[in-house]
Amino acid sequence: MLFTTLLFIFLFLPFTLLFYFIASPKFKAPILFLASLIFCAWGGFSYTSVLLGSIVVNYVSGILIGSAKEEKGRKNWFVVGIVANILLLVVFKYTNFLVDNVNVLTGLFMWDELVVNAIILPIGISFYTFKAISYLISVKRREVEVQSNIIQLGLYISLFPQLMAGPIDRYRTLAPQLANPSPTIELFASGIRRFTLGLAKKLIIANSLAYTTSEIFGQPLMQMEVSLAWFAAFLYMLQIYIDFSAYTDMAIGLGRMFGFRFMENFDFPYISRSVHEFWRRWHISLSFWLRDYLFLPIAYSTSRKLVKRRYFNIKSDYLIYLPAAMVTFIICGIWHGAAWSFLVWGLIHGLFLVFERIGLSRFLKRTYPVVRHGYLLLFLLLSWIFFRSATLEEAFTYIGVMAGLSEPSATSPGILQFLDLQLILALILGVGGSTKILDNSIRKLSQGFGAKRLVVRNVSFQMYEIGSVLFVVGILLLSVLFIVSETNRSFLYFQF
Repeated sequence: MLFTTLLFIFLFLPFTLLFYFIASPKFKAPILFLASLIFCAWGGFSYTSVLLGSIVVNYVSGILIGSAKEEKGRKNWFVVGIVANILLLVVFKYTNFLVDNVNVLTGLFMWDELVVNAIILPIGISFYTFKAISYLISVKRREVEVQSNIIQLGLYISLFPQLMAGPIDRYRTLAPQLANPSPTIELFASGIRRFTLGLAKKLIIANSLAYTTSEIFGQPLMQMEVSLAWFAAFLYMLQIYIDFSAYTDMAIGLGRMFGFRFMENFDFPYISRSVHEFWRRWHISLSFWLRDYLFLPIAYSTSRKLVKRRYFNIKSDYLIYLPAAMVTFIICGIWHGAAWSFLVWGLIHGLFLVFERIGLSRFLKRTYPVVRHGYLLLFLLLSWIFFRSATLEEAFTYIGVMAGLSEPSATSPGILQFLDLQLILALILGVGGSTKILDNSIRKLSQGFGAKRLVVRNVSFQMYEIGSVLFVVGILLLSVLFIVSETNRSFLYFQF
């Protein structure tokens, strides 16, 4: 079930809210858990069976870790739980990819090919698996008590606003809220505004960008004009941010309606001036997860080995950072999708993080801010090509077109043939929303643009509040018209 459907907006969500708020406190969690299962089952019962399997596995693993009397027992059951989660992810997400690559080798040696039935990727499995792993890690580290109520744990793993694309809130921060939600009128109202904003971003901006991007990328590559290839890459870079941040806005808004406060997932990543800064601003919940549960443990393990081997007298910072960064971002890449292009995308990000660590960042700091910003945008523009491409061959071919290696014919379309009023509006709003221009303008408007007189600021704030209500109603109606008039497009991150 998509957030951007009439079924969700006018049937599923209102009835879920109604039953949730009229229920006594002890029934709120079961109602929301049941709603989350129904939300998942709407795409297919098999999706729910995998989700329920994940919940049972992690519930039992948590109990076994917590009941172990010795540290060795805790560690052994923890390893079993982590392996079970990884196997679940590998089986449903990577089996087809692994079989295809094994068959490439069998073809070289003239062996019989492996044949397996196609496995459908359960929606959101990458996200709820990472949430489940965070629970087991928190139990192992004694950061939280073992959850003895399977409904509460199941609600954390399956909570429908976060089910399909995050944010990946940690168990230790979200579980207390799920056990004791604190809904208020102000929080509910802000949730409606945030949800409606995300809905409009998705339908009005992201979908408009997606339509043109798909149309251009569908052109014969080697006949494409260089300028058109760069234009499409820019559109995709804008689209993926607007699309994913729109989902996050909607998820955070839904959480607030039910009395929860999810972590923010984006902080204007395209205003960054380095790859390091980008990953502090992009998909923040994933970045923190990778940092705390992959990068830091690998770095700590590497540093201990260096000390044991008496390498502590040399400047070993790079020897610690290199393996930690590369392993973390290779896993980050393959987590996003079962394809070599995703792995290379992660590899590129890991390499540039290392380059910045060993000297590139010091060089960039001696340049102008516009140069640093240009470096980051160019890097992202090119790296997103691997993210979008189905194969490495397609990615390198497209980059070759951008480098001028194509041979466009006289009938090849140019940029102007794809520009229309809807796309121009989407570009203006998309660029404005990717920077702090719109955000700062709205804040200044609410504060009376710095007016010194208190009465002017108060009137300005009241007008802003009235205007914001009318604006929310207006863009909600406009979004509904977009839903009715167009074929709905799923969120990009649903494939992960």
